Amino acid sequence: MPSGEERPFRFALEVCRNPAGAVSRWKSVSGRKAAGCIPIYVPEEILHAAGMLPVTIWGNEFSPASSGGVPPFVCSVAGGIVSAIRSGKWEEIDAWVFPSTCDTIQNAFEVLFPPNDDRPRFPFVFPASADAPGAPEYMLDRVEAFREWAGTVSGREVSEGALERSVRVYNENRKVFALLEERMAETPGSFTGTELWAYARAGMVLPREGHTEILKKALSRSREVPGPTRAKVFLTGMLATGPVMEALDAAGAAIVGNDLALGNRHYSGSADESGDMSLSLVRRHLRRDPCSTLHESGRTRIERLIERFAWSGADRLLMLRVRQCEPESGDVPDMADECRGRGIPFLCLDIDLHAEERASARVRIEAFVEMGE
Repeated sequence: MPSGEERPFRFALEVCRNPAGAVSRWKSVSGRKAAGCIPIYVPEEILHAAGMLPVTIWGNEFSPASSGGVPPFVCSVAGGIVSAIRSGKWEEIDAWVFPSTCDTIQNAFEVLFPPNDDRPRFPFVFPASADAPGAPEYMLDRVEAFREWAGTVSGREVSEGALERSVRVYNENRKVFALLEERMAETPGSFTGTELWAYARAGMVLPREGHTEILKKALSRSREVPGPTRAKVFLTGMLATGPVMEALDAAGAAIVGNDLALGNRHYSGSADESGDMSLSLVRRHLRRDPCSTLHESGRTRIERLIERFAWSGADRLLMLRVRQCEPESGDVPDMADECRGRGIPFLCLDIDLHAEERASARVRIEAFVEMGE
């Protein structure tokens, strides 16, 4: 039987292994609907305020089915999502939200979605640049339209009071997740990479109130580090997989920072808790750090990445690039050049959510950790 310190992690890990089961249980208990959110940057507070469960889908929740008409050139995230939907998986989801993360995801809801699936879908197209002319007005229009859509789908109007309560719930969750990240930077090795991955992924399936309590229990444990740390690694990219995190843990690497979409990017940045709530969500989105899918004229993603790298105390940078992810691939050459110029050990590791690559990833990560020892 797991000890008290292990229970939060074991529970989060079980949610990661069977997210559809967790969603099904929540629906059975609550009698409410679940909305599938394609990564990334969906304003989930609106769905929460409508009484729905936001569920972020990454495309690796099920064993890969046949391609089912999914083009071979799309990344494994988009391909896995569409393949699962087309093969009848994710019956627990009552409605879908497709953001404009990249060209593939933006068009998937229209081009790749099965024609006989009549579940409601919302194409959330957000401005790619926060300082583009008209970006705030356009984003506000999209937020208001999404708010109306969510109320219609759920049968519950998204009132200002309900949205304010949801903003507070999400802000508390983000603050507690930030404490986890701070602990990992201040005390390298206090949480393993696998634990970070499990806690981050579980929060994209569980109700945020419950996820916050799990994180608090995890943070209540001793700060004692179980063993020596060979390297302090900062992770960047879209997402890590369980096998990648296991390989980092086995190599003696401590994760001290990240800007992963399945990680810091999902949980960072609070919304204002006073004033107009729709405007608050707009401002939160427009204040986001630049990434491969969001741009800012004042500073680049790499400039912000190096700032966060230095703050974390990391001694090497690991880029986790999903194969055939065009936005991420475009940043790799400049990122490598910047690290080379600063003397930062850098590795770009390609990952495929549906390929068995444990051995090759383990070998490359072990060699990366040994650099500079």
